Amino acid sequence: MPPRVSLLLRRRLSTHQPPPRPHHDHPKLAALLAVLTSPPTPSTPLPRALSRAFPSPSDAFPLRTLPRLLPLLPSPLLSLRFLLWRLPPTSPLPSPLALSSLATSLPDLPSSVPLLLTSSPQPLPLPHYALLLSISAHAGIFPASLAILRHMRSFGLVPDAACFHHALRAAASTGDVSAVLGIMSESGASPTVPLIVTAVHKLAFAGDFEGARRLIDKMPEFGCVPNAVVYTAMLDGMCGFGDVDAALTLVEEMERGGLGEICVPNVVTYTCLVKCLCGNGRLGEALGVLDRMAARGVMPNRVFMRTLIEGVCTDRRVADAYEVVERVVGDGSVSSWQCYNVLLVCLWRVGMAAEAEGLAQRMMKKGVQLTPLAGSSMVRELCRRKRSLDACYWLRVMDENGVLCDYDVYPALLLALCEEGRVHEASVLGRKAVERGTHIEASCADRLVELLKQHGDEELASHILGLRRCPEELSI
Repeated sequence: MPPRVSLLLRRRLSTHQPPPRPHHDHPKLAALLAVLTSPPTPSTPLPRALSRAFPSPSDAFPLRTLPRLLPLLPSPLLSLRFLLWRLPPTSPLPSPLALSSLATSLPDLPSSVPLLLTSSPQPLPLPHYALLLSISAHAGIFPASLAILRHMRSFGLVPDAACFHHALRAAASTGDVSAVLGIMSESGASPTVPLIVTAVHKLAFAGDFEGARRLIDKMPEFGCVPNAVVYTAMLDGMCGFGDVDAALTLVEEMERGGLGEICVPNVVTYTCLVKCLCGNGRLGEALGVLDRMAARGVMPNRVFMRTLIEGVCTDRRVADAYEVVERVVGDGSVSSWQCYNVLLVCLWRVGMAAEAEGLAQRMMKKGVQLTPLAGSSMVRELCRRKRSLDACYWLRVMDENGVLCDYDVYPALLLALCEEGRVHEASVLGRKAVERGTHIEASCADRLVELLKQHGDEELASHILGLRRCPEELSI
């Protein structure tokens, strides 16, 4: 074995490495490293040693700080063991956003999860299996998910539907889906409708349309009834695979009612179809979906409108976009306020600045209020185009009309003004941000302080420093 490969392997497998240099951002890191690098004894296993050193884990290591802390620990396996100690079986599963952050920060999950399982002579607590499966799903690591299911079965444990669902979310091929369904069958568990929906989508996305259809046909055997949701999942998978014609054929089959009364297309079905058609340059057919919906009494919603208008605007067919808006507003299915704000956001997203500003002016004159999303999009785009004075104007108009922009808009505009040397405008906006107590991300605040000091505004720089917000202070 080459020396470098041997070294990497030893570092990966070892649970006791010399501690890395302490990181000043976490006050408990040095003490934690001391515990983790001390050889465990039969009377004091690692969880007990950690609990003795840190009687209150949540206070010592708040959840929001873990993504920065986990990569600093001596080995991937120790990072995982520390996480399981920090999140005991009695604690609720973290939010999806927190799980995503943890999955991103945990080093070498494909190796550390199997190592954890093989080094555990006893079964893990069931909540820890669920935690590991959820993290593996967020990381998209199916081999780890499969290893967890097999470890549970080796101790005679039957994973619940949520565990199988997490494993299916990580599946990347028809073989992966078959492996999960096989373990489910062996354990005597029956698929639930949400699980079948996920499996059908995965199979269709991989191009196995026949396998997806067979699974739908078997739903009555599991005590489930096929419905529009599962066929829409199949449709979306077909679109993801890239077979537009197959997707259209399925929608036509659903429209004819041959699949059952509860399998006719709904607004979500048509939204998936429109996204697929627009993404493949078939805008004429996408625009025609409104007629198909009207013929069946299916009303568009805001998500459908955003999908269709964004597709039309991407092709710079502004006249068609306005026609869609006017038609939907006339039907009364979506309000003019929602439609025009959707159109405004889409115009900014595709770079049609002049048309977007013209629309915003007309909306304000007619009393159509901008949404926070539309207003924030406008200010960000104007800043990106080095038009900070125009951004200031629109932000002032929105403030006067009670439109609250996203929290990051003020710092972004303030930074743009400083970089363009517009000291007076930056001072006015900066003091408004201070009055409102607007938190500013650390790197942005540091740059603002530097620029304000260069322009001689030491007082405002000190106030901005007080609004500085470190990443670990952001809730995950």
